[in-house]
Amino acid sequence: MTVTLTWQAILLPILVVAAIVAVVYLCIVLANLVTTIKKLNAVLDDAKDITEFASEQTNKANNLIGGMENSVSSVVTSIKSNKNMIKNVSSVVGAATSIIGVAKATGRRKAAKVAKEESQNAKKKSKKTK
Repeated sequence: MTVTLTWQAILLPILVVAAIVAVVYLCIVLANLVTTIKKLNAVLDDAKDITEFASEQTNKANNLIGGMENSVSSVVTSIKSNKNMIKNVSSVVGAATSIIGVAKATGRRKAAKVAKEESQNAKKKSKKTK
């Protein structure tokens, strides 16, 4: 009894088994792909929500900063004008101090002059009484 095998007879069952394994593997890959795509869609939806929230918060912060810009500008202007006012007040105080210094000096000179005159008058009187 001789059995004759051809290449076709040997390879055909191997190819059928390989095709069945490939189809099963393809079904598993497609099932995993569907699960992955569902998770990816959920992540993308979350990213969309986060992006919208961040955009809203950015707009709120931008509006807040825009409002603060005007306030800071007015504060800076006030400080600059107060700085000029402080310089002016300082100049007035300096001038007043100078006037007081001159008045004191003049008063001292007058007091010294009066004391000198009184001293001279006292000397004259003492000479007259001798």
